[in-house]
Amino acid sequence: MQEQLRTEELAVPLLSEGFLANWEPILKQIEEQLNELKDKQKLFLEDLKNTNSLMENQENYEYITLSFSKIPQYHTKLQNIRNTMMTMLSRSKNIKQRVSQLKLFKEQQFAQIAKKQQLIRREIEFGSFSTVTEDKDNDKNAEEVED
Repeated sequence: MQEQLRTEELAVPLLSEGFLANWEPILKQIEEQLNELKDKQKLFLEDLKNTNSLMENQENYEYITLSFSKIPQYHTKLQNIRNTMMTMLSRSKNIKQRVSQLKLFKEQQFAQIAKKQQLIRREIEFGSFSTVTEDKDNDKNAEEVED
């Protein structure tokens, strides 16, 4: 039992030294990094104070204040421009849609005219021109009614 106590008494300092040897370099490195960070923060704070005091003493302070006071006006102008652009986009889409509808309508009209011309050619070829002219008059009347 005494031997066990003696080994425990010897083991505790050895384990402590091993633990310390393992973690001490890491802790020292962290401590150095913290000190370095503190120094950088102090330098940054001093730099901020110097910049702040320069800004307060500069003649351009009024100009900067005036510029910042115009920000809401510029923001409103930008919103108006954006709204105008959205309106124009919507109008242009409507115009494009109308153009495509008119193109389709024209293509249909040209197809009908081509079809009628083809019928007239066939009628002329077969010699029954009189019935074709009557059909043309009927088609013209029907188109006038549609318009």
